[in-house]
Amino acid sequence: MANQATTTYKVTGTKKAVSNLWNTLQRMEVNSRNIWLDDLAKHYGIDYQKKHISVRGHIYWAEYEEDEDTSLLSFESETAWDACNDLFFEINRHNAAKGFHLAC
Repeated sequence: MANQATTTYKVTGTKKAVSNLWNTLQRMEVNSRNIWLDDLAKHYGIDYQKKHISVRGHIYWAEYEEDEDTSLLSFESETAWDACNDLFFEINRHNAAKGFHLAC
């Protein structure tokens, strides 16, 4: 992939919302293989072509931390040209447990 962008994301919010995304990434075997962003969009039923959302790239690492008050999901993506933030904002809208916040 030419002109790569590596982005580290930090996701916080309700435990239900953050763990939902973490569980999805685990089912897709995030730390064993790359999770292609178009597959993630399809999983959440997002029509990325219609919404003009870039999904050129993959997530290659993630970890989840939780304590009594907070949960934190960290992951890194490698994408073409720029970060694919719009995809993750859209996932939050489609996530049944809405309520995570994204920092990159």
